[in-house]
Amino acid sequence: MPVAERDAERLVTDTSYVAHVATTTDGNPRVAPVWYAYRPEAGVVEFLGSGRKVADLRENPKVALSVRNPEEDWHVSIRGTATVIEDVTEINAAAERILPKYLEGDTPEAWGVAGEKHTFDPEDVLVRVDVGTAVARDASL
Repeated sequence: MPVAERDAERLVTDTSYVAHVATTTDGNPRVAPVWYAYRPEAGVVEFLGSGRKVADLRENPKVALSVRNPEEDWHVSIRGTATVIEDVTEINAAAERILPKYLEGDTPEAWGVAGEKHTFDPEDVLVRVDVGTAVARDASL
């Protein structure tokens, strides 16, 4: 069945592919790979980050994400508005949603993270993207 007939929400929820996040600052685009979790009940995509992409989103919260499955030849494009969250409790809860998709185990100890934040970088914050649009496409069409 062509991806155009599938549900974009299911495609990004049921996979552990890397999302690519596009931001802009000073009129210049930037793309960065991220591990993510999609929370369909809340209509948000979440990822952890620090550095330039977070600085870009603080300056301009408009963001685009792309998830691609090269084996099945589909991709999902998402556009929305990002909110940067620095609350450690929310960061840790998001890490517990995101990291098990990509790493063995389901605890911070199993992932090899220690400290106040359940992340690999102590500077990480939570980026929560309110999904405006999500479009699935079959790249073979």
